[in-house]
Amino acid sequence: MTYSFKLLLLVSIFILPACGGGASEPVSPPPTTEKTRNFYMGFTPWPYDATTNAVNITYQKIQQHGDIIHHQMMQGIPWDEAFNMQAYPVNVEGDITGRLNQTLAGKKILLSIDSLNASRTALANNWANSGEEPRATPWDTRDFDSPEVITAYTNFALDLINRFNPTYFNYGTEASELIINDLLQYNKFKIFAKEVYTNIKSQYPDLKLLISIALKSPASSEMALIKSNLTELLPYIDVLGISVYPYIFYSHADKGNPDNLPTDWLNQVTQLAQGKPVAITETGWIAEDLVINTFSINIPGNETYQRNYVTRLLDESNQLSAEFVIWWSLIDFQALWEGVLLRDDLAAIWRDTGLYNEQVQARSGLTDWQQYLDRTKK
Repeated sequence: MTYSFKLLLLVSIFILPACGGGASEPVSPPPTTEKTRNFYMGFTPWPYDATTNAVNITYQKIQQHGDIIHHQMMQGIPWDEAFNMQAYPVNVEGDITGRLNQTLAGKKILLSIDSLNASRTALANNWANSGEEPRATPWDTRDFDSPEVITAYTNFALDLINRFNPTYFNYGTEASELIINDLLQYNKFKIFAKEVYTNIKSQYPDLKLLISIALKSPASSEMALIKSNLTELLPYIDVLGISVYPYIFYSHADKGNPDNLPTDWLNQVTQLAQGKPVAITETGWIAEDLVINTFSINIPGNETYQRNYVTRLLDESNQLSAEFVIWWSLIDFQALWEGVLLRDDLAAIWRDTGLYNEQVQARSGLTDWQQYLDRTKK
């Protein structure tokens, strides 16, 4: 997923204080005959509305229905402060401490600090009090391979790794998009990857480091291009992450029904990983029709289709011995979309992918998700 729609957030919504609250839960499903799973399961804390109550309920739900949380810093890097090892802007620090305060002890953490910008075409922007902003002089002329960029990113990453104590760290969210968009930039990113990986490993040798790729249709020219260029990054990857939304970013017919997925829609990643472990860093499936006239999109969606995808996703992830599966948005963010996000067309692609609907009522796919969660983690 490219996250440019998230830039529409006017203020950070993760710094709101906890205040309790919640919604009724479905009855726990009966145990399944299969007793184990290979992967951790979880969500991001992306809320369904920009209110304290919505943030609190979101954290309550993701911690109830998962054993891993994906904290993704996507607003950029506080470049000057990180380079000089100075205090971060107040709102940046507020976002970080707010996430830490809301995360229950004992949960595994995937920490991602986006090194690419929201459109996945260049280096990340600056993270300031007002949120994401363009990089100012001299950072606007620096790139992935600049020593100052590598130092600043490393400093920021090491600080947050120390504070979050993650099991996994993603330093290149959807870096595969650079291969598709700009191979020159990708060549610079390879230098960045080698240096950042080495720097972090020297301090945290047991931390599992990732970059993630955005899967496309198997046998597509895009996947062929990714495959032919990814090999040089593999020495700097402990786990290969996968971002996958087939209902929108694949090209097969009748995409709204997961029964129509190509047989190798997911296991194509084994050709890319070349023996490395894999993990689902983000995924989801629409539970309502997706109609976006601006993009000429009209994809049928319903709760049954979503539930079928949950089952297929988890079964095939188990077969792949994936490290974890992250379902990106647990609750439909209709209210956020109509409010802070100003009914953004791009955001609508993911608006109705929750395992809870916008009234925070459980969908049937949550039952299958919970049955897998109730299995013993190997």
